[in-house]
Amino acid sequence: MKATTLWIVTLFMSFVISSSISGVLAYRYKAALDRAEQAEGLTALQGKVIEVQQDQRRMANELSRKTLETNLRILAETERTVIQYREVLRHEKTCDYAVPDDIAYSLLGYAERLRTQYLSRDTNNFNRTDMDPVPARGLTYCQAVLWINPLLTALEQANNQLHQLRMLNQYRYN
Repeated sequence: MKATTLWIVTLFMSFVISSSISGVLAYRYKAALDRAEQAEGLTALQGKVIEVQQDQRRMANELSRKTLETNLRILAETERTVIQYREVLRHEKTCDYAVPDDIAYSLLGYAERLRTQYLSRDTNNFNRTDMDPVPARGLTYCQAVLWINPLLTALEQANNQLHQLRMLNQYRYN
């Protein structure tokens, strides 16, 4: 009887030990599967983030290219217009009439305020020759006419850039 009991106890112990080992292995296998699934999920999420970033970068590059092309076209048209204006003004007899000094200085002051407000604060980059006061002979009406198109062109280019930035922000947040 002792041998049978010993044999049953041994069989029971081996069953308990094998069940315990199987349970531990199953637990570890499940944990490994969970980690693998989590890693796959993170990899998929990272892939989607990268894809969205690539789309945004592609859209930004496309908008930048379009804006550059538009601004270059506008600049070329302005240069042609200024050349035409110069040709017309060359034959104008009243071209040398001076704009009143208070208006000329007001325009210059406004231009300098815009320049200092929106340009870099690094004073080493300023071209000091462009910031000279109005010459002694004053600003003529013909010079003022020649300023109009380049100023409007600069405004149009800035508006194009702002419009493209708004479109890019809309694309990013939609």
